[in-house]
Amino acid sequence: MSDITQLCYPRMSMAEASFRWETLKTQPLHVIASEVDVHGASGEFYPLARRRATPDDLSALRAKIVNVASEFGYPSSIRGRRLTEFDRAVGPVVHQQMAIMPVDASSTEVWNYINTILVPDIVLWRYGRFDDISGRWTISVDRLFDLTRTAIGRLWWRIQLLGEDVSARLGEDEVVQLLERPRIGGYAPLARAIGGLHLRYVSDDEAIPRMEIFRDVNKRLLRRMAVQSVYVMSAAQIEEFVDALYQESMAAVLGVGTSPRISSAID
Repeated sequence: MSDITQLCYPRMSMAEASFRWETLKTQPLHVIASEVDVHGASGEFYPLARRRATPDDLSALRAKIVNVASEFGYPSSIRGRRLTEFDRAVGPVVHQQMAIMPVDASSTEVWNYINTILVPDIVLWRYGRFDDISGRWTISVDRLFDLTRTAIGRLWWRIQLLGEDVSARLGEDEVVQLLERPRIGGYAPLARAIGGLHLRYVSDDEAIPRMEIFRDVNKRLLRRMAVQSVYVMSAAQIEEFVDALYQESMAAVLGVGTSPRISSAID
């Protein structure tokens, strides 16, 4: 995507967002949804922002997210696998619709604005719990303000770093383990190589302990990265490097050798 088509998004400080959430947590979901107003809401852009998201851009983004949520039962509450399925469905939609500059997506304040002004009802529907006795919502602050765990931002970054196919096929625990390690998951060529190779080595055999292999590979990778930089490698070199780690890990965990690579995981 060229710079011409990429957008910069409005921002909201942590103090402003925290203050706003104190009010939102006392309101029923239908009231929160009815009071969303992207045209009347204020938001600051960073000073050198070139093409800024307009109220129409923001309205279109909200409509897309709400449409996906509605397919999964919004505003009625859902539980279990349906929540994860919603994440997998809405992530690519958010990534495509936002067309946000990655440097802008690195700002927690951007996601503060998205969570607090644009889709607070969806955030609470997905992660909140409403207590009828106290008349308040409870929600983890990580889902509001932590860049790696924030409700909407983490889904955008998942697609940005892993790609749509790998993101859809990895297990939720595997994605979390990968992306919450910034040295590994924060570098897209490395994250995609790990995700693609992991799926190739473990996805076809239910007897293989997926998470044990995944953890072992990451431990080996971190030890190697202490003396060898992956950031100077080409994509092909990174894949070869990670593939060797998987072969070592499969042999160590399962006690057997592995067959040679047949095709590239990142082709």
